[in-house]
Amino acid sequence: MAMSVGKWLLNKFKDINHDRMNKHIEIISKNSGKSKFYVLCSIGWNFLTQGTGYTDYFRGNFIELTRSEKKTFATAKRFYRLLEYMNDEQYSIVLSDKLIFNEVFKDYLKRDFINLRKSTATDFENFLSDKTTVFAKEVNGEGGHGISKIKVAEIKDVEALYNKLVENNQLLVEDAIIQHNDLNQVNPHVVNSFRIVTVYKDGKAKVISNALRINQDESDVIGCTNDLYFSLGADGKIDSNVIDDYGDVYDTHPMTGKKFKDVYINGVDEAFRMCEEAHLRLPQCRYIGWDIAFSVNGPVMVEGNDYPGYGILQFYKLKDKRTGHLKEVADVLGDEFNQIKL
Repeated sequence: MAMSVGKWLLNKFKDINHDRMNKHIEIISKNSGKSKFYVLCSIGWNFLTQGTGYTDYFRGNFIELTRSEKKTFATAKRFYRLLEYMNDEQYSIVLSDKLIFNEVFKDYLKRDFINLRKSTATDFENFLSDKTTVFAKEVNGEGGHGISKIKVAEIKDVEALYNKLVENNQLLVEDAIIQHNDLNQVNPHVVNSFRIVTVYKDGKAKVISNALRINQDESDVIGCTNDLYFSLGADGKIDSNVIDDYGDVYDTHPMTGKKFKDVYINGVDEAFRMCEEAHLRLPQCRYIGWDIAFSVNGPVMVEGNDYPGYGILQFYKLKDKRTGHLKEVADVLGDEFNQIKL
């Protein structure tokens, strides 16, 4: 969080994906009846006055909201400032460095891992001796990037692989998670990621939001393809629409044909309680986004996030709400929320 808000916003502006933005503008224009030029100007105005990126604008359906409703939505600028207030930067490394995270929360992982930062090639070979498939991860990788799936039987030279992983900063190698059949029925090709957000207040942590991301295709890694999203109730049933990045609603999975109304995920309430319990180990970071997988051994932790994405959590198409993620945070913080300079 050392970067200034102004510089950070400038970087966001430079990183605009114009093709993606134009598609959003086209959808907003079609749904609202406003011209594309009007929508573009409105996006620009909201960016300058509120720090709202074009995806924030689209997912919040800002073109239809009142001023007071807009204030309940996280935006690029507001979310940055929220985390500046909520999370102690000195402790954020526990979440941003996967090796440190695994050490602090290893009893929630329920799988073997090795830290190549302090292990030799011989240690690595011994680690692989009883493994079938492992995943190598960049220490600070985000969004599913920097992850390699490795089939142990296909390794020809362990030392050469070790040196390559170290050179690539893929210093965390984990045993594969075996996904529970509840999700394999929807998509068996990837371990799907369940985001749970907890907020810490007065010695307690509370789940405020969740979203499960599931691939539409046969990709080995989640987050790098066109995904579908939905939220889950503690009873394991889907309690929202199932949508893609552009707000299209799905009744069945496009690849497997599984009907979403029939989906039941065992262990959702256990996952909620696990995240609330784990958060108590890191009270210095009061807002945490946890990534959970549903394995044959129950819910397991994948990683924590010091700057988790918030966009899907407040996508209006999920539950057709006119309020955003900041309201969920405010409901936990109470009057303290008014102290945050958003």
